[in-house]
Amino acid sequence: MRNEDLTGKVAVVTGASRSIGKHIARALHEAGATVAVTGRNRDTIAAAARSIGARCKAYVCDQRDATAIRRMADSVIADLGAPDILVNNAGTFFSAPVVDLPLDRWNDVLACNLTGVFLTTQAFLPGMVAKNRGDVFMISSMSGKKGDPGAAAYAASKFGLQGFSQALTYEVRKHNIRVMVLNPSSVDTGEDTGHAHGAGLHLHAADLAATIVHLACMPGRTLVRDMDIWGTNP
Repeated sequence: MRNEDLTGKVAVVTGASRSIGKHIARALHEAGATVAVTGRNRDTIAAAARSIGARCKAYVCDQRDATAIRRMADSVIADLGAPDILVNNAGTFFSAPVVDLPLDRWNDVLACNLTGVFLTTQAFLPGMVAKNRGDVFMISSMSGKKGDPGAAAYAASKFGLQGFSQALTYEVRKHNIRVMVLNPSSVDTGEDTGHAHGAGLHLHAADLAATIVHLACMPGRTLVRDMDIWGTNP
C-alpha cells in the first residue's frame, strides 16, 4: 500500500464552507497539502478554513461570477502558487417540473454547476500545464447519468460536466494532467460519527474525501476517468 502523503502539494477546493467540500478540504489538509478553500460568504468560509487547520486559506468567490472566479484564481496563485490539485465541488440545486421551471433558476444552476467549473478550470489550467502535472477532480453525481423528475436543470448541468470532462481529458493528459469525475449517490454530509458499515447507512462525505486523497496519491501513470461511488447498504 502506497503512503498517502500530499506534503508539499497545493490543493484548491471550491464550495468548501460546509458539507462535501469541507470534508474534502479537511482530508487533503490532513494528508499534508496546503489547501485553498472558496465560498460565497466571507465569514463562513473564513471560519471553515480556521477549523480545518493552519495550512488552509480562505478565498471569497461566487461560482456564478466570472470576474470573481478570475480574481480568486489570481489571488490563490499569487499566495500559494499554481495548484497541483483542483477539486471542482461548488454546486447548487433547484427542484421543479420542467413546465414550472423559471428561466432564471435554470440559468443559475447551469452557471454554477457547469459554466463556473469551466471558468475555474480554465483559470488554473495554465499553471498545471506549466508544471506538466496536475489532478482535476469533478464532483458530479449519479444525476449526471440518470435524469430524475423535478431535477432537469441539475441533471443537465451534471450531464454537461461529463462531456466537458471527457473533452478536457483528451486535451490535457499529454501534460500529465488527470481529469477524474466522481459520481456519488446520496451523501450524508454531517459529522462522521456513525458506523462504517451496516444496514441503513448512506455514503458519507468523509468517504468521498478519502477517495479523492487516495486517487491523488496514485501513481501518475494511472488515470481513473469516471467513478461511481455508492453507499453499500442504505
